[in-house]
Amino acid sequence: MSRKIAGVLLLAQSLWGLEVPIDEVERQLFEDSITVNSKIVQLRSAKESVMARVGGRVTKYLVKQGQSIKRGQAIAIIESLELSKLSSELKLLRKQLAIHNKNYKILKNLYNQGLESLERVNREQRERDEVLSQIESIKTQLKLLGVSTKGDIKNNYTIYAQGSGKVAEILVPLNSVVDANRALISIVKGGSSFLVKSYVPLNYVNEVKVGNKGQLFYGGKHYKMHISQILPQLDEQTQQMQVLSSLDEPVKNLFVNAYVDSKLSIGEPKSYLAVKKSALSFFKNEWVVFTSKHHEDEEGEHEEHHEKHEEHENHKAHEKEHHAEKESHGHHGEHEHEEEEIPYNLNVVKILKQNDEFVAIEGLDEHTDYVSDKSYYIKSLLLKSSLGGHGH
Repeated sequence: MSRKIAGVLLLAQSLWGLEVPIDEVERQLFEDSITVNSKIVQLRSAKESVMARVGGRVTKYLVKQGQSIKRGQAIAIIESLELSKLSSELKLLRKQLAIHNKNYKILKNLYNQGLESLERVNREQRERDEVLSQIESIKTQLKLLGVSTKGDIKNNYTIYAQGSGKVAEILVPLNSVVDANRALISIVKGGSSFLVKSYVPLNYVNEVKVGNKGQLFYGGKHYKMHISQILPQLDEQTQQMQVLSSLDEPVKNLFVNAYVDSKLSIGEPKSYLAVKKSALSFFKNEWVVFTSKHHEDEEGEHEEHHEKHEEHENHKAHEKEHHAEKESHGHHGEHEHEEEEIPYNLNVVKILKQNDEFVAIEGLDEHTDYVSDKSYYIKSLLLKSSLGGHGH
């Protein structure tokens, strides 16, 4: 834990005897999704395909026909020229970012000395932020492929099985060149399988793909699933696409032909600045997040805190002496309180998206320290302060 964050915790604890969790605003991937009508169906020997995510050449198969496999097992390795291009572009952008960071620091120092214009500083910052945005976009693509963005990036990636079953057929010969979303092998799910048949409007025809994640709403609970097949014919009654999804976890008391709701991810996940759900508070009809007033403190301010702490101790000693003098004179007979400043800022945020743990927001900068839990305690202190503090 950094000294800055530790300082905030100590201050909060010394004021109210409560340790408040602190986290940093960070980027998270969020998926767009649609809620659709679905039906539980049961198909024997249901098949699903393992797809190539990015075009390239199949250099190795890690399974054989007839082999039983489990969800998450490595299936094949693909050497991709597109991956090599992404790697080279990422290296170049990182070098550009280092130059922009250096230039921005120099210009900011010159501006503080009155030797450079604010317009020039802001222009350099915009150029730096644009490069950073491009870097995040490439890193998101690489994460979807399971490729680490640390160190040298390989020019190949591994494809994993989305579900368990038996390899029915290898559809593409070794060393073949394939396009993105090309089926490499087919998997037969042994025995009888429960599937979720969803009815999807045609305007999502280019956004719903095999392998996309989803959720089944059944019996008041959510169950994870993934799209395993898109049927080639429309449903005659609704004139909508028919999409089959395989369940990734067991569901108790599942009835065939039961009509349910389900949620399907569409398109590619996008990166957003996010905070934990537990950080949100509803305050005066707006969603707010509490941030540390010490977030922008420099290292030198840490020493200033100690000096102020010593002054505070001297002040307390003076108050004790003054209090003893008042008691000896019978003055008022009451303690006088000095309100202690709450070491947090209230920030109104706009909620963009959410998942099980995080909320994508607007209104805070990346790496800002925020109260990730127990924000209700700080909210109650603010309400109490607005009503007159300690009742004086």
